[in-house]
Amino acid sequence: MATRKNQDFCSDLRARCGTEVDPAERQLAEAELGSGAIRYKLNPAGLRHLFKSLTQDDSGSQGQS
Repeated sequence: MATRKNQDFCSDLRARCGTEVDPAERQLAEAELGSGAIRYKLNPAGLRHLFKSLTQDDSGSQGQS
C-alpha cells in the first residue's frame, strides 16, 4: 500500500514539477551513483512540495510507536 502511494506521489511530482537533467549533471550523478541514478530534477515548487510532504509525514508518525 505504502509503495503504491509513494509511486503515485513521485509520478505526480514528476509530471507537475519535473525538469530535464542537463547532460553534464547526469554524467556527474551517474559517475557517483551508477547508471540510471537520475531521471529528472525538481523545480523550486517541486522541492517545496516534497519537503512539505516529508515534514507532514514525519510529524504524523512521531506519535505512533
